[in-house]
Amino acid sequence: MKKYLFSLFVLMLGLSVFWFAGCSKQEQPQELSAGAGIGTAENPVKVSYIKKDVDPITDKEVTKELELLIEEGMASQGMYVDLEFLSAPTGAYATVVPIAFRTGQFTPDVIYFQGGDLPIAQEGLLIDLGPYVEKSQWVKGLLQDHNKAALANYPYLLWLAPPRIQIPVIREDHFQKLRSAPALMADPTVDNYYALFKELKDTGLVKWPVTTDGTILKLDAVFNHAFGVTSTIMKKGNAWVYYHVTDENKNKLDFYAKLFREGLLDNEYVTKAWDTMEQAFYEGTAGWVSGSAGAVIDVYDNKMFETQGVHLVVLPPAKGISHAYQSLDVSKEPRGFAINADSQVKDAAWAFLDFMASPQGRVLDKLGLEGTHYNLVDGKYVLTPAFSSWWARVHEGFNGLDTSNVVGEVMTKAGAASLEAASQYFSPDTNVVLPEDLIPLKDAMDKLYLEYSTDIIRGVRPISDFAEFVTKWNASGGAQISEYLATVLN
Repeated sequence: MKKYLFSLFVLMLGLSVFWFAGCSKQEQPQELSAGAGIGTAENPVKVSYIKKDVDPITDKEVTKELELLIEEGMASQGMYVDLEFLSAPTGAYATVVPIAFRTGQFTPDVIYFQGGDLPIAQEGLLIDLGPYVEKSQWVKGLLQDHNKAALANYPYLLWLAPPRIQIPVIREDHFQKLRSAPALMADPTVDNYYALFKELKDTGLVKWPVTTDGTILKLDAVFNHAFGVTSTIMKKGNAWVYYHVTDENKNKLDFYAKLFREGLLDNEYVTKAWDTMEQAFYEGTAGWVSGSAGAVIDVYDNKMFETQGVHLVVLPPAKGISHAYQSLDVSKEPRGFAINADSQVKDAAWAFLDFMASPQGRVLDKLGLEGTHYNLVDGKYVLTPAFSSWWARVHEGFNGLDTSNVVGEVMTKAGAASLEAASQYFSPDTNVVLPEDLIPLKDAMDKLYLEYSTDIIRGVRPISDFAEFVTKWNASGGAQISEYLATVLN
């Protein structure tokens, strides 16, 4: 841990020049005190907001009512806003939103990014949220350690959520039928995981024991540490390299290829998106998936109970050279809310994010709409069956929500267990935010890895082609980036 903290300290020093150089358009916030002075009842401040899956067209009734309730709640605290939820451009959100923002197709005040934000921040188009967080009434108190570290390294995205760690789950009825299940829970070695997958297949319980959504990242979250892939950037000899080119990763890919070859890994995984992956799980075609700890596992559990009448069992990470779920990268948040540097209403935009972290905002965000998702009875929030379909539109985490007055299950047992497991098997990552001139090189290297890893897993290439991949990786920028990593991490 000391080594990790030292590396993080050095990284922060190395990036300080980048932070200050990229802040030419980023104004400091005014003195904020509980959001006071934001608009008036007669002249509220208009604040626009965009987030994935929050659509005022397809989800009109919910978004309109939520807008009104947030406005009323903020007004009760002396902040008057006219909140407007915007629809995202057509296409993959993570791709089209950064493009639309950079080209001026739309300019929301509050933007949720799910990737593509780094070059935008480097161009000075997003504000430094650090001063706002420091002066906040509510957000600061809800930050967890990983949030604080990510904000310190990259102060442009706010994401009040538990660690985004992928947790594997299996249907409880399948789990109870498998003779290999107790051995796995007692000693989750790679061999015992293989035995579980093989029994799922051999007994005919599912067609594909394991499925994923087009990439192997959900598998990596469970198996990386077992094979010794313990961080994004690893020290090999005197050099810092990305895990992709290590022998540990080669051994892991060889294992995945074995799963694919024996029909244990969904042979259609490359063409699956998140929705078709989930559909295969709910319908019983696939037996094992991974999802983000907390909210996503909670949704999986609720939907599985709705469709199959069974709950889910949370599984541990595979055990081997190391024993943890995926190492958590705190070089930056991979997703979260940003505020437009050109916004004319920055303080009001922040006041909205801060209000949603307040006790009143947490009820709106986490419990849903009164009369639909809960009923207020004798001062208590009595959850209805419809609550299981509700999800937070702003801050995912449960921090700040007082559940003492809630009657009903705010989170399923599997959802809660996934959060406990994420904490129990936590491991910090070693990673850096690359300077802008190296990002195209890394993008090309990632595409090369996707090509070779996919071909090796599917049997299109033999595992011996891994050496060819390493050569191409280094020639494509790996060697150059390793030289840069040495200047930051050594």
